Amino acid sequence: MIIGLVSQKGGVGKSTLTRLIAREYANSNWTVKIADMDAKQGTSTRWNMLRNEANFEPAIKTEQYRSVSGAIDDYNKGEVDLMIFDGAPAASAATLQISKASNLIVLPTGISVDDLEPTVRLAHELVKNGIARNHIVIVFCRVGDSLGEIKDAREYIEEVGYNTINASLPERVAYRRSQDVGKSVAETTFKSLNNRASSIAQELIDLIQKLDGK
Repeated sequence: MIIGLVSQKGGVGKSTLTRLIAREYANSNWTVKIADMDAKQGTSTRWNMLRNEANFEPAIKTEQYRSVSGAIDDYNKGEVDLMIFDGAPAASAATLQISKASNLIVLPTGISVDDLEPTVRLAHELVKNGIARNHIVIVFCRVGDSLGEIKDAREYIEEVGYNTINASLPERVAYRRSQDVGKSVAETTFKSLNNRASSIAQELIDLIQKLDGK
């Protein structure tokens, strides 16, 4: 299975969700590999180096790729159960290639208009190029505590014809500190924050199973 995380801009939680999904699947005994497509930042690659140095379990493979085709070639060797693309921001050609190869495309976004509008434009562009709408899901990240603001953002996304999940990821210091040492946002020292993060992964897992008819 392949999951693609893509965005039109940086700083919306793409790598955060990549690490979360990878950890949750790996924790269920899947062999998982993150394809880090951001050659400049290499955020997921550096994160996994920290994870390996600290011997955190479960283990997750990560590799930087210069091309989507190179990552797909490795995936087709059958050595991993799940490949997760951590796409580079605003890489339109690679973004489309990732999306065409993926069972599910996840678009992380903040809930401000500045974040929502480019997210919707990207979703429209993917659909225009043949990606099925029901294979695209938008996830709200780095949200505040205003339920009304989250509700408004969800209604906006649904009005333009795309799916969201119920769970959202708030902005918390504990999430940042967890990732700074090679952990995911489901591995903080706070059970309530871990549960909130894990609920995002579970909704995405349920959505994939629904799409696959399992």
